[in-house]
Amino acid sequence: MTVQESVHYDIIAPEAEPEWLWTATIGDGHVRIGKEKRMFAVAMFHELHCLRAIRGAIEKGWNNTSHARQAHILHCYNYLRQWTLCAADATLERGDFTKRNFTMERIGATHTCIDWAPAYEMMNEKWIEWDKFRIEHGIPWHDDVT
Repeated sequence: MTVQESVHYDIIAPEAEPEWLWTATIGDGHVRIGKEKRMFAVAMFHELHCLRAIRGAIEKGWNNTSHARQAHILHCYNYLRQWTLCAADATLERGDFTKRNFTMERIGATHTCIDWAPAYEMMNEKWIEWDKFRIEHGIPWHDDVT
């Protein structure tokens, strides 16, 4: 993937929240698998969830964020730090990005990535399976995974 600057995925613009929500899956990155339908978080979607959470805290302001939410944000920040070290990418990137005119020169370094489209497809398939199982077994729906 060639990294490009974008007018999308702002932090506090009016369209920021809905644009960032497009990175989420049904179930916010959680999947239930196995005979007992145990719940797991998928790392890629956990990372995106953390970016959305950090963006929300920046938009709201740290001092206007509850202590419980601050603890969640600190978890996310540390989680992303560890993920960055785990997936260390030694791609060379050109000098100071602040000296580039992104309206004329949007293209950055090219990185080798995994195709994430199948991950989104799998998450949707697993959600449909879980929802069917949940209904068949009278399990109420609730959103306590975020």
